[in-house]
Amino acid sequence: MTAEGNWRQRVALFAFSIVLIFAVFSARVVTEGESELAASDAAFDRGELTTALDHARRGAALYAPGAPHVQRAYERMTALALGAEASGQPKIAFLAWQAVRGAALESRHVFLPRQAELERANENLARLEALSRDDSGSDRPKIQTRALARLNADDAPDPAWIAVLGAGFLLALAGLALFAFRGLNPSGKVSFRRARWGVLLFAIGAACWTLAAYKA
Repeated sequence: MTAEGNWRQRVALFAFSIVLIFAVFSARVVTEGESELAASDAAFDRGELTTALDHARRGAALYAPGAPHVQRAYERMTALALGAEASGQPKIAFLAWQAVRGAALESRHVFLPRQAELERANENLARLEALSRDDSGSDRPKIQTRALARLNADDAPDPAWIAVLGAGFLLALAGLALFAFRGLNPSGKVSFRRARWGVLLFAIGAACWTLAAYKA
């Protein structure tokens, strides 16, 4: 095999590795998300609203672009919030909007894919907090404004963790590249002695990405 052919094979294997990893990750997320949503449906049918909320929040947090369970999970939480408030259960409504907010923040990575849901949850949480703290209604606008400002401030990601997130992604990508270009011989077989540094680098990058995504 020529040097050019060997280089092309390694690039193709590198690209295939990336696609395969993302495919496996997406399949796991969708499977677990659908399972959480099914558990939420079952709990809702039993009348266990808080349990239904917990499962719906976990399902929504298992985010994958275009995954149908994510939208259905947000719809379930929103319906529970609106229904609870309409039936005179403000505590359940508050918990439901908190679940929406938590799921939106848990699915945040480099960007926030559920920005609209987060903003709606913050607005309703601030409104419900103002309602619970001021029966007369005289100070309600001030309380709501302060509560909304506090919630929005808490939403801001930590720049340090965002930097760790980016570094983790680059390290994982570098590990895959090192594995493809050094861990594979011209015949396509894996040399574990040469591949160990690529695997280690990918593991460190993936760990940094996961931790930063949770902390940011």
